[in-house]
Amino acid sequence: MALKQRVDLHRGVETAFGKVIPEKEAYSFCLRTIAAFSANIFQVMRILNDDWEDRTARICETANMMNCAACSGSEGQLQQYLNAFYDEWNIPEFVDREAWIGAIWGDYGDEAEDMAGRVIQFTRNRVEKELDSCPWDIVGSEMCNMTTAMFTANFDIAAGGEHGKITNDVALNMCEARGCGDPHCRVVAERLDAFGLHHQGWLDHRGESAAPVHDTPLERRVKHAQGLRNGQYTQTFGEEHSFEWQYNWVAQMGWVWSISFPLIAIRDMEKNDGDFDRVLPIVFSTAGKNHFVDPFAREGLRAWLDIPREVGDNDPRVMGAYIGAIMGCQLVPFEWEAFDSDGVTIKVSTDDFNGRFPMAPLDEITAGYEAEWNGAVKTLVSPEWSVWIDGKDDEYQFIQIGRKIDTHMV
Repeated sequence: MALKQRVDLHRGVETAFGKVIPEKEAYSFCLRTIAAFSANIFQVMRILNDDWEDRTARICETANMMNCAACSGSEGQLQQYLNAFYDEWNIPEFVDREAWIGAIWGDYGDEAEDMAGRVIQFTRNRVEKELDSCPWDIVGSEMCNMTTAMFTANFDIAAGGEHGKITNDVALNMCEARGCGDPHCRVVAERLDAFGLHHQGWLDHRGESAAPVHDTPLERRVKHAQGLRNGQYTQTFGEEHSFEWQYNWVAQMGWVWSISFPLIAIRDMEKNDGDFDRVLPIVFSTAGKNHFVDPFAREGLRAWLDIPREVGDNDPRVMGAYIGAIMGCQLVPFEWEAFDSDGVTIKVSTDDFNGRFPMAPLDEITAGYEAEWNGAVKTLVSPEWSVWIDGKDDEYQFIQIGRKIDTHMV
């Protein structure tokens, strides 16, 4: 048997010290960092609004509205949108354009975001989806409820009725939610007319389904979605999307649904002007400090990034390598302007950094990461070092890691 002609090439993210993070690992890290950012934003929300029902209903209403906004315009534009959707997913022309087709939106979103599981039932009257994992399970119960509002929009859009009319053909319940402590996320959509059900309010989507659910045995459950397991996602009608495609998709859209949508409602929860901008850096800074408060966390990061021992613990390059890994795994292009024991400077396009999804840029990404990384450097490296971002309003911004004395340090 002849030897292979060459070593296989493996895609990955190269770190500051030359280690390559494999593509699949980079993808998983990307998802978790987006989920962590979302978790911080939701903590800001809980400080601004201490009423669980009120804040949950408000983010649900906003998320539903924004998901429906994809079809804004005339009824003809809605049909044009649906035509493109049917073509993209290879849905046969003889399939009725009814609410149950909305499950395809939800299923692909789950799979692209490594929410691993299976479609238990996919019929006109009932859809059941069971998930074994969810990278966003750290965010909390409000997000679990918010996703039901987004799913409701998917079913309403797919129904293809009069534009702007919320048909509510189905009752949609998240019977289980990992973010609430359940082993699964389980979403069941059942037609109102078939099961004799009633329209739901924003806080009514966590009930039990009308028909019994199927619980997959433990030995048949999975840790990762199709992209990581198979290298591609295969949809109900046979259409396939590659893992590479979904990595890029979620690196954009993960910021939209889990951060942009709720932020619209959260900013309106201020009791006083400026409360949001005051609370956000406090929450993110504290989160950053907690990243590396334990010695084993610092050692674990050094091992993961393969940081050589000649780079000491009190060296800004340790923090620079960490920031570079985050940005690299999030697919954000950047350049090293300076990288030595005196300091680190990272150059990045402001549009690229804030505009993960170009149509919905988020200045909060800069504000949040500036505070979080400034907190993290205190425990990862030393309180002698700070992280700040210059040029926030310019074409390029510069992430700086340097020594700074500030008598009002947070």
